[in-house]
Parts: sequence; structure tokens; C-alpha cells
Amino acid sequence: MRTIVAWVLSNLSALDGRGFVVQVAGPGAGLRERLEKAVRHHPCDVLFVHRDAEKEPKERRLKEIRAAAGTAGFPPFVPVVPVRMTEAWLLIDETAIRQAAGNPNGEAALPLPKVARLESVADPKGVLRTCLIEASEKTGRRLQQFERDLPERIQRVAELISDFSPLRQLPAFQDFEQEARRVVTNLLAAPGP
Repeated sequence: MRTIVAWVLSNLSALDGRGFVVQVAGPGAGLRERLEKAVRHHPCDVLFVHRDAEKEPKERRLKEIRAAAGTAGFPPFVPVVPVRMTEAWLLIDETAIRQAAGNPNGEAALPLPKVARLESVADPKGVLRTCLIEASEKTGRRLQQFERDLPERIQRVAELISDFSPLRQLPAFQDFEQEARRVVTNLLAAPGP
């Protein structure tokens, strides 16, 4: 998620010439506890709160975020709610997937959905795993080792994507980008302390 947030921020004209640092908080018991930990360890001007919608309606996740982050003591926040899972947003770059699989010149066909259909993919995590495995073209013991390393390879896919603009076709990404723009613009327009 760090690379996606950084990309969105780098494309906000309101931040031209200003620096920013994206920090990611570790796990916690509940959403509110994770947010408290995040703010305690990484003081910030804007808090990006990520919750995969998974099988829940997006509105329910937004309500959870607002309930946890919309109280006193938290900075302005931006909900980040992919319709299914963040992994769906990583299915936009075949080259990044092949590189993360360690086989950039591979020719195996990858079952990548069209960008416009990403929000309807039932199991984006499974599709991304399948794509990485297919892209690796590994078999036997090498495949078993590769599968053990899948979490790191998934993270690597995110790091290798340099352009998330294809996601602008998706309503959930449009909402995220619009809310980021609104919150950052309001923050910069507010009088200083």
C-alpha cells in the first residue's frame, strides 16, 4: 500500500515542491488500536487508513474507518478501500509481476484480468499468486521454495509498479484519489498553528 499512497501523493499538484514520507504501521488488535499505534510511532499530517473491502460492502468498511479515525486526537484521514483486496490493484502490470517472479523474459501466459474488471475479481490474491507462479515457470522443489517466498514477491510487485494511473478507471481508486486530493488541499489551506 505504501507505494500506491506515495504514487497518489506524488501526483497531487497541491504538493508540488513539498516533500512527504509514507510510513506504514504494523499490526494491532483492532483498527482503532492500529491507528493509535500508527500515530504514536509515525506522527503525521494525514493518516491513510487502508481496509480491504473483501466480502463486506465498501460502505461498511468506510463506516469502520470513520468510527475509528474520525475521533479527536487523530489527524485528517483518507480512507483507502479497494473493492476486494489491495492485490487487485497490483494486477495492472505484467512486467512487474514477471520481474517479481524472477523471470522478466518469461513467456508463460498470465491470467491477468482487464483493468476495468479488477473490482469484480473474486479472489485477487489468488489470481496474483497464480500469475507469479506461472510467470516463474518453476517446477518441483524450486516451485515449492518459490511458493514459500510468495508474500515477499507480492510486496515486490507493488514496489516495481511505477505507474498506477490505469487504476483511475476503477471507482474505488477514483474515490481514494479524490479524497486524498480533498484532504491534502484542505490541510494546506488551513491556517498554521
